Amino acid sequence: MPYRSEDLMRLVQEDHTDAVRTLEDQTSTAATGDLDGQFDSLVRSTLKAWVVSFGAAGAVATAGAVLDRIVAAVRAAVSRLLNRLDPQARHAIRDALPAAVALGVQQGVEFLRAASGRGRRVPALRVSKALADEAARVGDLIADRRYRALTLLTRGHVTRWSDLLHAIGTARSAGAAVRGHTAWTIGRAVNAGLDAVAGAAHLARLWVAEANACVRCLAYAGRLADVEGHFPGGLSWDPRSRHIGAAPIDGPPVHRWCRCRTIPWSDRWTTAGVPFPLALRREAHRSLAYGTRLATESRVARVRAARELLRTEHDLLPAVEARARTAVRTGRFEAAA
Repeated sequence: MPYRSEDLMRLVQEDHTDAVRTLEDQTSTAATGDLDGQFDSLVRSTLKAWVVSFGAAGAVATAGAVLDRIVAAVRAAVSRLLNRLDPQARHAIRDALPAAVALGVQQGVEFLRAASGRGRRVPALRVSKALADEAARVGDLIADRRYRALTLLTRGHVTRWSDLLHAIGTARSAGAAVRGHTAWTIGRAVNAGLDAVAGAAHLARLWVAEANACVRCLAYAGRLADVEGHFPGGLSWDPRSRHIGAAPIDGPPVHRWCRCRTIPWSDRWTTAGVPFPLALRREAHRSLAYGTRLATESRVARVRAARELLRTEHDLLPAVEARARTAVRTGRFEAAA
């Protein structure tokens, strides 16, 4: 039975992506626990001690035993919290890897069945040493934040409450680093499962970007590579974030919050409409022209990407071309109707 690209799009960009996001969230929660709440408590207790000791939050501290005790207490708290976070995060990410790989295999088989009407048995896949090593690397990220925070918590570095707050914030950023590394590692594991399906079926790999992906990820949407092949490195729709001559990449993730995936694909499969690789590229064009973006990506970068879209693509759908031209002319994107 011929596939319909809109059905495949819904499967991979909604159902499958939601399942990966759920696993990411569960793993991040297990990895960080109540770290944010504990840092909130540390901020409150430290502020109270500062006000009691020096009269106000904005007061400049007097050098001496009182200041030394406050700084020492914060150093001890930071060390305790991050020393506890290290093994907790390592174990949580490591323990999630088998489920992530299995999820990739499951989703690859589901996609294969939806696109071709045929199922496929895939041998049980073990977590590779490369994935296990990647999971363990979270310890380096935590150690970096610990070192930077403790360096700030030394005599001569702290004279104001804001100095303490900066040091605590540096330590607290370990939580964001853990969450980002969790997303990166889970993404790699899911794609390992997907690649195993493509390999077992002797099929190519098709790059699928998230619906609201960044300008870098959208540059890969709809591209194909062999199972053992590579994708070009450094691609981006924004010329300023493009890296010409970058080394080829095996596949996603492109960055730590990337939820791109490569799915098993054959151009021999029949479609009831637009071929799926073309549908993915058109969806990327639409996203660029309409300025669909996350809060972390700038509007200016999206406008540059829209300009590049008009410069390089000469068969855009009329509505997409009109939106892109308006964005380039006005420097902003119209709200979707």
